[in-house]
Parts: sequence; C-alpha cells; structure tokens
Amino acid sequence: MTENNSASLQSLLQFALPLGTQLVAGNPDAAITWAVTVQAQPPAFPDVYGGELALVSLDILRSYDSRLTLADVIIKLAEAGVCAIASKHDVSQSAANAATEAGVALLALPDDSSLPRVERAVNTLIVNYRAQVTQRAMEIQRQLTRLAAENRDLNSLLQLVARVTAKPVVIHDDAGAIMAQVYPNVARRAQTGAGRSLLHSLPYGAFQNWLNRDAPNAEGAIVRSPLGHTTVLKVEKRIAGYLSLVDSRDVLDDFDRMVLSYGADVCAVELAKSRAIAYAVEQARGDWVQMWLSGTPADDDMLAARAQQAGFEPDTLYLVAVYRATSDSGASLPLDALIPLVRDDMTRRQSAGAVGQVVDVIVALYPMDNASQTPRIRRVVDEVREQLVSRTPSGLVAAGLSRPVVGLSALREAYREAKDAVSIANELGDRDQSTFYGDLKLYQLLLALKDRNIEQMRRFYEETLGPLADHDERKQGDLIRTLMRFFDANGNLAKAANDLDVHRNTLVYRLERISELTGLNLEDADNRLILHLALKIKRVLATLPGL
Repeated sequence: MTENNSASLQSLLQFALPLGTQLVAGNPDAAITWAVTVQAQPPAFPDVYGGELALVSLDILRSYDSRLTLADVIIKLAEAGVCAIASKHDVSQSAANAATEAGVALLALPDDSSLPRVERAVNTLIVNYRAQVTQRAMEIQRQLTRLAAENRDLNSLLQLVARVTAKPVVIHDDAGAIMAQVYPNVARRAQTGAGRSLLHSLPYGAFQNWLNRDAPNAEGAIVRSPLGHTTVLKVEKRIAGYLSLVDSRDVLDDFDRMVLSYGADVCAVELAKSRAIAYAVEQARGDWVQMWLSGTPADDDMLAARAQQAGFEPDTLYLVAVYRATSDSGASLPLDALIPLVRDDMTRRQSAGAVGQVVDVIVALYPMDNASQTPRIRRVVDEVREQLVSRTPSGLVAAGLSRPVVGLSALREAYREAKDAVSIANELGDRDQSTFYGDLKLYQLLLALKDRNIEQMRRFYEETLGPLADHDERKQGDLIRTLMRFFDANGNLAKAANDLDVHRNTLVYRLERISELTGLNLEDADNRLILHLALKIKRVLATLPGL
C-alpha cells in the first residue's frame, strides 16, 4: 500500500479504536497500513505485507494452542512484519517487554471490544478518513451528552475532551478565573508529561489580558487565544465562562473543532445546572437577609432559626457591604441585573456569605476568620464594585462597608453603618467609590456641625490652608496636594514622594514651604492635627454651592 493509504497510531487512537484503548508500548506516530484479525483456525496468522495492526484475542488463540502467551504471539507477529498489535486482555509486563524488544507497538483494548468492528473502523479510517472522523466526533457528542445526563461534574466532561483530542483543556468562569484544567489521560508517558508541563507553563496572564480586550462574545464561535483555541459558554444569553483547547496550531482540524464545539454545549448545560442550584441556595440566604434587616428585635428568635436553615453561621465574624447604583441625576437604578453578579462572585470565591436586596441597595455579608482580614474584604468589595460599574449604564456604583461584627443582633447596626458610609460619601461628592465606615467618623462630626457652624468652619479653613490655596493658585503650585499625600502616607516621606512622583528632596522643600506659609511646624503633633483637620473641612466645604 502507498504511504497515503495509511494512518498513524495516534489517528487510530483518536478516530477508530474504542475509547479507552491504551498505548502500552511503541511509537504513536507509527504508520499503520491495514488492520487484520488473528484467526482461531489455521492459518492463525493471516497474510501480512508489512505495516499492519494485528487484532488479537487470546481466548480464541488458546482454543488453537493452549500454551500460547501474548508474548509468544507478539514475537511471531513481529517476525511476520506487523507494525502494531492490539489485545483485548490485560497486558502483562512480559508482553510489553516483548513488544519493546521486537520493535512493535502494543495496545490494550477494552474488554468489551468487538474485533470485527474494530477492524472495520480502522480500515474505514484508512480508506475514508473524513467519514470516520465525523462518525467518531458524533460518538463523542453522544458520550458527552450521556455524562451530562448522569450529572457528572465538569472535570468528567473535560477529561473526555482531553482524552479524545490528546490536548490539555481549560475552563474559566466569566471573570477569567480557572474553574478546571485537565491534561490528556493517555498511557503514552511522554505525552502525559508534556501535558502536565504545558499546563504549568500556560500564559494565564496573557489569557487574562486577552479576555479583557478581545474575548469572544458570539455563542459557538471558536477563536485563537493565548492558550490555543477558545469558545464562549453562555447561560441564558449571559457569558458564564470560556472553554479552551490548548494547541499551538493556528487552525484547528475538523475533529478538534467539532469536539470543542460539542464540549462547549455540554459544559454550558452543566454550568447552567450548577448556577441554578447555587442560585436557589443564595436566594434562600438572600430572602433571609431581607427578612432580618427589615425585621424587629422581637422577631430575632424566629429569624435566627431561619438563618440556620439557610446555612448561615450566626457566630461568625462578618463585614457588611452595600452596593448602590445611581443615575447621573442621583436616582437609584434597578438592581435585578446586578444582584446575580454579586452572588456569582461570592460563589466563585467559595465564600459562605449571603447576598440579598433591601429597598434600593444590594446587601452582602462577607464572613471573616478575624478582623485582620478586613483589608482583604475591602479589596474584594472594590473588585465587585468595578464589575457592577461595567454593567451599569451611568457607571455610578457606590459601595459602603461596615466594621466587622459578630452575632445576628449586631448585623442591623453594621448594615446601617454600611448604608451611612454610602450616604456620607455621596454627601461628600463621592458616588462612585468604596467607602469604609471606620474612615468616616471625623466626617460625620463635621457634616453634623456644617449647618450650625459653617462660618466658623470657613474661617478655620481660611486661616489654616488659605495661604497654601493662594500660593497654589498664583504659582500653579501643588502644596495642598503635597500635604494630603503626606498625611495619606502617615508621614512616611519615602512613600509620600513616591505617591507624588517627586524626589524626596523636592518633598522636603515643599513641606518646609508649607510650614513657612502656614506658620505651623509639621514636627509638632498639634500642628499636624490642625492641618489634617483643615483638609477634612476643605472637603466638606467643597460640597457647598459657590465654593
């Protein structure tokens, strides 16, 4: 047979041999010219012209000669010129050694394999490659559908895709976080090792940047990505994740493209099921949050029981966050499309918190092991707020955070703190940032004094920071901003200079100039308090008309 009338062992493993066939010994790139079945009656070994795959059933051969072993058969077939041997039975180490010494490939077929059917499939692939590839792809689709019907997890689905394509597979959620990654689970040691090392060296950073810039949106589209080839997974017309086949080629072949497409369909269904379950749990918790925060202390015993039914741990330390979306005019916007984003983020982080809606705000309860985790939760809240901004027409989303609290009775007060943080920030002109209640105590005092003592506040500001404001206006200077960064850095000159992007000597000169203009020595703690307070008053006065 000519070179064109052959197929590699790797192609046979992918497109013709039964799923689950393992290559025990030999080169996966070896060319196979035909498939022949070893018979029970003489001549047991058929005519061989070189390059064949011999299909062997030891049960049948032992009916002809009970003393035969698989190692014996391998040696005789190798002498006859076959290129590879496939056996239905467990392959012993002696058989693998015999194949290696004889220079032939050895495959282990699943026990339920039909040799006549395998022979037809192999020869069909050699004669009509495209038809056999399409048939195998449809077989994979049926298996994926069956696995999904059996409620297998995402890893089971990805393992099948990775095995039949012989390529690593990765799935990300809608935010680009890895949900699962699987390398080909094949018997070829070199391929398996390559799959592992490839996954460890994948350019995930480049993939994240690519998602933010060029991620596919059309359902069913398969596009080139830094990982290889990626398609979007959609649930109810919303992006739920991305499925990637790790491959260095610019263009996928037809089989891999079909399998990736079928895999995406089934993975999307699995994500939909998982989300439905998670949504039901979060809905129960969210309903409880609304009931609790809308209730009264007289209802606490009943609500505590409901909380435990919803899987809520009453003795855990929590930080309460509220999210509020507003229009350009300041009116509250509907939250129906935003609540699922907050719930999804909490699920993705595997946080045992709760999310609900109370009037015009989203309320999220974030559990913590101890108060030292407050900075981490603050970062989480700000990341969630940025996600909400991207889905809000006006782009105005504020987040308020309470101080950490323990116990159900303290949550109402923490909720009020989080709402007050949003309200105070809004009054100060900040409608699009995250604000921690613990940072606002001084502003609460100043805002309360504003209406009754506004003239005294103006005079205090003018006498303290007026000279700096005049200097900055006349000289296009930056003294007030320098003072703010100095206090933000808690007096750390190196950090303040870095934040201002100036040399340390420049910062020292500016601070000396501030002392000259205000008459206040910054080495004195009382003077620093006066200047810091004046900066806070400046921000309060900025909310008044005409200033």
